[in-house]
Amino acid sequence: MNCVLEGNSIKAFGKAIHALSRVGDELWLDPMVKGLALRSVNSAHSAYACFLFSPLFFQQYSLDSVREQDSGPIKCKLVMKSVLPLFRCSTSIERSVKQCQISVSTGSDRVIVQFFCRHGRKWHQ
Repeated sequence: MNCVLEGNSIKAFGKAIHALSRVGDELWLDPMVKGLALRSVNSAHSAYACFLFSPLFFQQYSLDSVREQDSGPIKCKLVMKSVLPLFRCSTSIERSVKQCQISVSTGSDRVIVQFFCRHGRKWHQ
């Protein structure tokens, strides 16, 4: 899965992650044909939240790596503490970040978040 966010989309995506961080300690990324779902559930399994971003929300959205494997849906579980700092300050993201690319690699079991900034590129695995 590969998707690209630009401008205000990065800010909205970050706010969704912050809202989900209030629900649980884990973030699930579910790339699907109808869009990218961000989900979280609390430790007692009594609260659940989901944001579904349609492919039209992204500048670019492709599921090439998902279709190659044909092994069913891909679900990535990430620790919220590792994802939250990436989208922490939306005002600094607005000023410095031009583009954000999120890639899910099934072969290497990695989620890569790249920020293309004015003064270079920052990436996180």
